[in-house]
Amino acid sequence: MLKYQNISTSILEFLRRQIVSGKIQGGERLIENKLSVELGVSRPPLRETFRILQNESLVRTIPRIGTFVTELSSSDFNQICDLRIMVECFAVQQLKSIEKKELPELEKIVETQNLVQIPKKFIDDEQKYSLFWKFANFHLQLVESANNSYLTHWYRGLSSNIARYQYLFFFQPGAIAKDLKDHTKMLALIQSGQLDEAENLLKAHLEYQRIKLMKTLSRVEKANINVKAH
Repeated sequence: MLKYQNISTSILEFLRRQIVSGKIQGGERLIENKLSVELGVSRPPLRETFRILQNESLVRTIPRIGTFVTELSSSDFNQICDLRIMVECFAVQQLKSIEKKELPELEKIVETQNLVQIPKKFIDDEQKYSLFWKFANFHLQLVESANNSYLTHWYRGLSSNIARYQYLFFFQPGAIAKDLKDHTKMLALIQSGQLDEAENLLKAHLEYQRIKLMKTLSRVEKANINVKAH
């Protein structure tokens, strides 16, 4: 049983990484037989992986047709932004209500971000993905810091879908520097008890991502329409 769980976890992490990083693109079909051969696994753990990915809104299964990676869309992203602002700002409000200023796990993340050397050229996709999560984890840890297990559980369920859009934003010119600046300042504001200012910065931070990515997604959607038309 333990071996089966390890196989399932490995497949899940692999496919999730491929989808989040865009190696497997939206609209692409996940062919069970093909993946079974390529990954050297049986179908049961693959089916379990598809079920989890569907719960995370990364894939959709059409009965008797197949399983497809969900396409990135400006409409979905806009709704995700609204949810992120609501949930992450609520987490900051919770920190204010419980007067919590010490956030050691968030401090570690920001410290790591400040020590990271951004390569001029990435060796491979694994290096890019690893760097990405060093920054993306800030927002998940911020929510976890509010000590609301239900909120954390819900946000974790959405985090992989959020990550697809974050990944698209993260490697745009100036995005990493802005993330580093905003995360560092946000933490400092929380630690000094300036929670209203931290919340305002968080809103501005997420709205900035929304504006930048909506332009990118609009171009992606137009390109997809042109491809389908031909």
